[in-house]
Amino acid sequence: MNSHFRVSALALAVTAAVTGFSANVAAQEQTADQNIETIQVKGLRASLAKSMNEKRFSAQVVDGISAEDIGKFPDSNVAEALQRVTGVSIDRSGGEGRFVSIRGLGPTFSTVTVNGREIASENENRSFSFDTLAAELVRGVNVYKSSKASQLEGGIGGNVDIRTAQPFDFDGFTAAGSVKANYEENSGETTPNASVLLSNLFMDGKLGVLGSLTYQDRESENYRVANDGIVNNTLAYREHGRPTDGSPKTPTGVVHEDVYFHQAISKQFVNEQRQRLGGNLALQYQASDALRLTLDALYSKLDVDTVNNASGVWLWAPESGELDENRTVVKMVHADEYTGYAFNRIEKHRPSTTAMLGFNADWQITDELHVNLDLSSSKAKNNNKGLDSRQDVAMNKLAGAVFDYTSGSIPSLYLRDPVETSISEANIAKLTPRHQERSGEYVEANNDQLKLDFSYEVDGEHLVKVDFGAHYTSRDKTNNRYQTPDNINGINLIKAFQHWSDNITLTDEYVTIRRPGNIFSGATSLNADFYEVNEQALWDLVQNPETSLRLTQNGELVRAAILQNNGWTVTKKLDSFAVEEDVSSFYVDAYFSGTLADMSWNLITGLRYSDTSQSSIGRITDLASIQQEEEKDNLLLNFSTSATDEAVKNDYTNWLPSLNFNLNVSEDLVFRLAASKTIARPNLTDLAPSLTFGGATVHLRSARGSNPHLKPYLSTNFDASLEWYYSPSSLLAAAVFSKSVDDFIARTNGVETFDVELFGVDAEESWKQFDVNRPRNAESASIKGLELNWTHTLDSGFGVQSNITLVDSSAAIDVKDTTNVFAIEGLSDTANLVAFYEDGPLQARIAYNWRDEFLETAVAAYGSEPVFVDSYYQIDVSASYEINENFTVFAEGINVTGETVNKHGRFANHFVYYEDYGPRYNLGVRAKF
Repeated sequence: MNSHFRVSALALAVTAAVTGFSANVAAQEQTADQNIETIQVKGLRASLAKSMNEKRFSAQVVDGISAEDIGKFPDSNVAEALQRVTGVSIDRSGGEGRFVSIRGLGPTFSTVTVNGREIASENENRSFSFDTLAAELVRGVNVYKSSKASQLEGGIGGNVDIRTAQPFDFDGFTAAGSVKANYEENSGETTPNASVLLSNLFMDGKLGVLGSLTYQDRESENYRVANDGIVNNTLAYREHGRPTDGSPKTPTGVVHEDVYFHQAISKQFVNEQRQRLGGNLALQYQASDALRLTLDALYSKLDVDTVNNASGVWLWAPESGELDENRTVVKMVHADEYTGYAFNRIEKHRPSTTAMLGFNADWQITDELHVNLDLSSSKAKNNNKGLDSRQDVAMNKLAGAVFDYTSGSIPSLYLRDPVETSISEANIAKLTPRHQERSGEYVEANNDQLKLDFSYEVDGEHLVKVDFGAHYTSRDKTNNRYQTPDNINGINLIKAFQHWSDNITLTDEYVTIRRPGNIFSGATSLNADFYEVNEQALWDLVQNPETSLRLTQNGELVRAAILQNNGWTVTKKLDSFAVEEDVSSFYVDAYFSGTLADMSWNLITGLRYSDTSQSSIGRITDLASIQQEEEKDNLLLNFSTSATDEAVKNDYTNWLPSLNFNLNVSEDLVFRLAASKTIARPNLTDLAPSLTFGGATVHLRSARGSNPHLKPYLSTNFDASLEWYYSPSSLLAAAVFSKSVDDFIARTNGVETFDVELFGVDAEESWKQFDVNRPRNAESASIKGLELNWTHTLDSGFGVQSNITLVDSSAAIDVKDTTNVFAIEGLSDTANLVAFYEDGPLQARIAYNWRDEFLETAVAAYGSEPVFVDSYYQIDVSASYEINENFTVFAEGINVTGETVNKHGRFANHFVYYEDYGPRYNLGVRAKF
């Protein structure tokens, strides 16, 4: 039976049973004491005090943030607010926070829950996109850094729990809303944002209803420079100019071995529109003093449409260059007649939706026994089945360029013949269509969850309470990839025009000249002017079957392929996959308390058992035979005309103990110790059944694939902290932590034998053996860190928040060792400094966030070269003035100094990436009643 149906049916049955029983409870007047806490948080100081109280009285190591007022979160994005939390860092998309990392471990190493429920994600892996969730819907976020047996397993880094508003949070009728204008400095566009929240109580306060709605629109402009890869290889200089007789390019005799050189430079002018519509609805019913029922729903729709106009030069035929001490080509003169200037229009679309429905029954059965039943179902979808596209036009065999990375923070590029190769009306006729492609990725995720938690109070000398329960989660994620076919009767439609379209010239009907000039502040000379492809006009041209007849080769075959495929229509790729998981967990937590030398202490020790049943479903093209070619060293791989459906089972169990100890050294001083074992499950793309074969010779045969048999990462964690709460909204704290991670997943090579037929005079059984690169549980790594946190408020209204996190790992990459490819990605030191003023109706804040250099990718897609993100800081400001008790005007500035994102390769001058997304500003009014 379908797991979603099972959980949904169970939800209905249990809901009916609990609702029906509530009438009996009320009739019997069971009046178990249950205090309903109403919290009205207002202002930054009150928000800080609330977060400190949650940290102070928590049984675990936790940090968090709370809303400053109804519908007012400290930052306009949940992830951007979380970056202020000690030990938390974020990754941005389009200048907006998207992914969260905790204590240096990446987004896939943390679990994210909403009101304690795991929420589905529209990413192809397990990480949650925080930009799908509007900040106005959130009342608070806690980041749990130590583990407890009752918590859902799956987060080595930590657990992020997002709390949305509930009607019983408010005393009677409440209405709040805001309207603001968002101004993007780069684009010069101003767009609207609005939110509204309504809540009320009925039936003498027994029934509460809350609804909220939020809308955001952003139109941004980003400026990027990218290098398609650092190559570490032999470099031979070429003769100046291509031989007129058409013979192959020839070297000059100057050869450099084992050097690093840049593959290409691409200048990108990016327009992005983000539209987000979100809302939540919550119903709460106090059936009796002992029983509360809650039904709530959350919905978010995020559409991100990106148009990237890029112009690039491939640096593959230099005639001369300069090398530095690391044998890196820092200046390169590219030979004439070899150079191609490409202009690309690349569209990316992210039409995503996220929805969650949950039911909760909280029942105090007796004075000692409490039970909480929680059922939830969430679904996320990225509905892109071929919406993306790429269209290239190019002019080839023209004068070369000079690449120069000896000055400036990003490379410069000088045209050797500006008249012949410049962006001008006269040169449009030199353009011809090249690469044409449509693609997309459809991702659908479903999470169903059932939690049954019991709490029993014990009247013992030290044992005071026992929590126990059972959790069941059913997850599935489908990832279907779509692309224009690369083989229709031997024709690759994507590259059909790439080599034979020189006599198909373009006019201003197909391209438009754009002149943004030198918009890259770090370059001495890097003009961003480009030919912008008129999308529909170019599609009409290449999809016309008659156009293909003008190709210099294969015109009839291309025409037939276009007609057969209905143009560049996408088809589902074989590397599509799905992963299903069913997880059953049981736990017990024992709570102890006592005194030691007049110091009170609390201890929680627990054990969680988790059983995971996993199925990875995909298709693999079968290798049928290996045939020796005429050149006897080369082998030809022959594949079956069909593919094999693979459904690989993978089951594992884990015992996860935990311990949390708190000692109240004094009224204001808290000492904590924590230890636990936690797991993080493998990335879904690593679990997909997939295998791609590379080149094959009698001496070497290679392949690359995934691994459905992966086990989870297993981490042993220790924490110790000392926290001094020296005033109601002031704190000084220090914490140390360590994580020892076993079964770390890394790509390694291993010999695998395939059962295939062999043909050839020298055929040997050894030809069946391939060196296969797969992710495997092969490594161990340790992480150690120090966290310092100081928050201080003054009676004058001034205050400061500051924190720093320093981390180190045994798995750090050695840039001088090209064989070292195992390292923990995303690990970095972070720091925050926030100065604020709040007195009466006026509030102002300036926030500084810093993240040190970190490794983004240990093994890049184009080889074994790593990618590092340079150290980065951002300054945000905000101010508000309360006109009266109902209306407040406010202003916000994000990245007000216009900082840029920069990436480099193995060495600092291995340029990889630059992005300038500019400052943005908000001006608005907030109302509450």
